[in-house]
Amino acid sequence: MTTLLRQLKAAFRIESVAVNNNGVQVTWKDGHHSFYHNLWLRDACHCPECFQQDTLSLNSSEGEGHDPLKMPLNPITEAVKIDREGNLDIVWGGQEPGHHSVFDPSWLRVHCQTDPALKQRRKPQLWDSSVSIPHFDYYEVMKDDWALLLWLDKMLELGVVIIDNVPKNRESFQALIERIGPIQERYHPTHIFTLDTANKLAGNIHHAYQYMQRLHNHTDHVSYNVPPRLQFLGCIQYDNPDYDKQAYSTLVDGFKIAQVLRTQQPKFFELLTTEYVPTGRRRLGVEEKVSKHEIGTKKYQWETYHRQHVINLDETGEVYQIRHHETDRVPLEVSPDKIQDLYAAYQAFTALAEAPEYNAEFLIAPGQVLVNDNWRLLHGRTAIHNPQLRRVLLGAYMKPETFRSRRRLLLGKKSGMSDIWLMGCSDRALEILADRTTI
Repeated sequence: MTTLLRQLKAAFRIESVAVNNNGVQVTWKDGHHSFYHNLWLRDACHCPECFQQDTLSLNSSEGEGHDPLKMPLNPITEAVKIDREGNLDIVWGGQEPGHHSVFDPSWLRVHCQTDPALKQRRKPQLWDSSVSIPHFDYYEVMKDDWALLLWLDKMLELGVVIIDNVPKNRESFQALIERIGPIQERYHPTHIFTLDTANKLAGNIHHAYQYMQRLHNHTDHVSYNVPPRLQFLGCIQYDNPDYDKQAYSTLVDGFKIAQVLRTQQPKFFELLTTEYVPTGRRRLGVEEKVSKHEIGTKKYQWETYHRQHVINLDETGEVYQIRHHETDRVPLEVSPDKIQDLYAAYQAFTALAEAPEYNAEFLIAPGQVLVNDNWRLLHGRTAIHNPQLRRVLLGAYMKPETFRSRRRLLLGKKSGMSDIWLMGCSDRALEILADRTTI
């Protein structure tokens, strides 16, 4: 139940309640009106009989609990009131006489389907080459939950942050990632990988290690059904005898260039959101050194394929994911009458991804970790001309559920609400709840 009610904003305090037709009408102290259907309220009951307090799930115990087959379609309220703590208190009648439900007002408010605040979508801030990437201190995000939440919020806003003052070792790199959650497993023998320009074997098998040519902007693991959400790249060493911009990182906001394409060439935008550009990767017997403490290398095998859209839209028509990797493409699966237009659309998107006006170019310095949203940003690297240049990066990935889960947990913690009311709230509802108290 809600405590310290006097600190709640008006939007989360009930002014009055009234039984209205087949539901309850709630008037809030900020003037908003909400209507909750009796069936919705009865189905959402959080009493111990209906809801397991320890597992935070519906109680399905035999002979009692929340059985949808026994739920009356027209539940009847016997008494409706606001209790001393400001909660909505209902005693049911009809087929379930005496059944008692109590609802936290903050939880009720963020489940009001007519509240415009719930319909507001968190809008990403689109950017070009002039972007100012936010920086966070390693020691601050490691000890301060609110600094960590701000970091994760920036990932949704801009898709990128840089963490400074990270000790230049694998243990600290891993600890930073696990501050959010578990590292995503890879099909390689190691889940934290090393990009080392001195690794000649790797240069023969993977374009990211090769000298001379620029690494074109791309998203990673496009042939996965669900690509990794976050990519972490931590610099351990950077020695450039030429003191120029060799091996600099490049980033492009995929949402930005998708918007540009949508505005300037809507036909191309539509093709890249409706036609498939399949990708695949096949690795057989590739060697990867496990660690400096082990002798030799281990081999791995992997085969992936996925039919994908380059630009992916959600149910509202907004872009939520970019999948673009030139070298992972496989033959197109498109009708002959569309192939020229689809290829022209792909060329247009690729040209935008390489255009200087959208490319942010910078050095990941030793002791820094670049974190980018692999569902949104395309990343690459400038060319390396001098064989004496030494660049060593550590890399790892994180699943989308891991990133989202940590942010949800932090928002819930900030709200100060009980776990039974936080479980099952939408991301938007949790954002509102985290800001429910007065300053």
